[in-house]
Amino acid sequence: MNVLLLLTILPMVLSNTICNNHCTCRHKGRGKNRIYVGTCDGSLKGELTYIPKFPNGTSKVVFINNGLQILSRESLGNISSMHSHVTDLNLKYNKIKSIHNNAFSDMLWLCSLDISGNDQINSSDLANSFNSLPKGYINTLILKSMKLKHIDDLFDGLKGCKIRTITLTNNAIETFNGKWFAQFQELIILDINWNKISTRNLKLKGLSGLRWLHLGDNPLSEIPAFCDDGLSKLTTLHLSHTQLRSLAELKEKFRCLQSLKILYLNELEIHQLHNNTFSELKSLKELNLMNMQGHSLEISPYAFNSSSLEQLSFYMTKRFLFLKWYAQKGIFVPQTLFSLCRNIIALDLSHNVIDFRENVIRDMFKPLKNLQRLFLENLQITYIPRYFLHHFPQLKKLSMAKNKILPWTEGTLIFKDVKSLQEINLENNRISMISSKSIPSNVLDNLKTIDLSNNHFTCSCDLMWFRDWMKSTKVEIKNAKNYKCDNSEFLINYNPTPERCKNIVLIVAVSIGCLVGVILFATIIVYFCRWRIRFQLYSIRSRYRNYHQLKQNSSVYVAYVIYCYEDFKWVKDKLIKEIEIEHGFQLCIPHRDFEVGKVFADNIVDHMNLSKTVIPVFSNNFSKNEWCLFQLDVARSKLTKEGTLTIFPVMLEEVEFKNMNAAIYSFIKLSNYAAWSEDSNAKELFWDKIKDHLKNI
Repeated sequence: MNVLLLLTILPMVLSNTICNNHCTCRHKGRGKNRIYVGTCDGSLKGELTYIPKFPNGTSKVVFINNGLQILSRESLGNISSMHSHVTDLNLKYNKIKSIHNNAFSDMLWLCSLDISGNDQINSSDLANSFNSLPKGYINTLILKSMKLKHIDDLFDGLKGCKIRTITLTNNAIETFNGKWFAQFQELIILDINWNKISTRNLKLKGLSGLRWLHLGDNPLSEIPAFCDDGLSKLTTLHLSHTQLRSLAELKEKFRCLQSLKILYLNELEIHQLHNNTFSELKSLKELNLMNMQGHSLEISPYAFNSSSLEQLSFYMTKRFLFLKWYAQKGIFVPQTLFSLCRNIIALDLSHNVIDFRENVIRDMFKPLKNLQRLFLENLQITYIPRYFLHHFPQLKKLSMAKNKILPWTEGTLIFKDVKSLQEINLENNRISMISSKSIPSNVLDNLKTIDLSNNHFTCSCDLMWFRDWMKSTKVEIKNAKNYKCDNSEFLINYNPTPERCKNIVLIVAVSIGCLVGVILFATIIVYFCRWRIRFQLYSIRSRYRNYHQLKQNSSVYVAYVIYCYEDFKWVKDKLIKEIEIEHGFQLCIPHRDFEVGKVFADNIVDHMNLSKTVIPVFSNNFSKNEWCLFQLDVARSKLTKEGTLTIFPVMLEEVEFKNMNAAIYSFIKLSNYAAWSEDSNAKELFWDKIKDHLKNI
């Protein structure tokens, strides 16, 4: 009886576990959100030209970077309602050229459809295919990077559908009218960023139910008339990287947005933040004013007046100067800057200049008694200010990463009256020593997390207290096993004997002498052998180029572009326009093409695998940016170890000697590169070099 039952059940079990060799099938999520996902990524396991079957119970299918070419009822047959219960279908970058009218007729349970990156589909065919989507279920459409230009009748076939989310990022849309979407009464999320929509060609009437709207990266020169168009229910609004030059009309044009909670105004070239600009937004919780491009920004005394505001990000690329003499010139008023936004719990002033030595600047923070998270990263300061943190009795997180902070012993003065601190981030500083006097015991006892990564410690007997504390504490020390001494010894393994500690002066003197000797010897060897080293590097590169050819069939992009945030405007306005728009070379732009929610490092590796060549845009900012250097290391590895791509550097500006590192130097000296110049003849030569390289890879 049991044997018969087993023979009956076994075929059913096996049929439920089949997964194509090119794919992965697994559960994701927890509890009620736990679903079974089938993934076939052509960039990882080779391209498929058909959609295979997936185990029963699969509700999400991710079929990306393959070669499907034709999307029809037949090509979707293996995941139709007869074989599965697919509710979420992702078909990004499948080189789809044709889509049939009845393509989705058998996808009866489909709720979400993503066909981004298939830019060869005819828009009228796409519109006709929407007629076959299940009226009662489909609620999300993602159509990014499809070269769509005219969308006035694109969604006519969706009449009767309860569409809640539409994403049209990175297309060629020039005119937008909300009436085209008026049939979607339940539409709450609309993303039309990175298009070509001007203020004159933007009409939002008909979208009264919207809650989330992204208008960033469009050439908008004026603030849209949200109130006149009836968008009073908005809770999140993006207006970043537009052509807005003033926020003077914001208060009037936002008067009806009483539900607005999150506002993004990043990368705007404005010159003044006016008094009470945000005071009438009674529900505003989060305000983002990052990377302002105005060279002479002036902050009026009550610019941040908002009783509801809880989170303020004022991360400045141009480094706003919170200095006493700047205040004396009337550029900002420290006494009132935060006086009318006392409910802020998270403040980010990273990448500015703040002089904490001046009392008038320190007192600027006094009204922020409710502050819980404070970010003061990349301020180029060498100290943690004394008698400062006690202003924030509820402070739970302090991040002062990427500064130049040196060792300190005034812990009782720095952390005076600090009782709630749970997390400290001091990574990437110049902290060589932590002693019992650096952080008081009462603060340490309350901590949950501390990060001291990328600080080169001086391993001496003075550091023994910290080493012992690391071994005994319950505090989470991020990356503790990787903490190193300045002699490259791992700190956790540093165990000097008592005898060694008695002669500390002699030990230090001998160590320094040896270190200087080694450095001097190494410098002499490298100098005299520099041509031999260069020849060996050239030989290794040549061997890899000869015997490891790139696999062109898996490439989605012609070139992967590495650039720092400060140079993004040049990349967008110059490089993309000339190389991608004018000459049709598909570029991978991280800001545009990276997958949202995916680990940044994974995005880098995955998209570099889809590119034939890499174009690093060298500049002084590039040489100081850790993510740029990480991407360059990945590219160099693929060039030297795998031979899977080429690298063609672009010199946006002359890199100063103090910013020059070995990686950039080697490319400049050993590689052919294109140097940018404003001279017309030099420009023509610059673009010709890049285009010649892209044509010949």
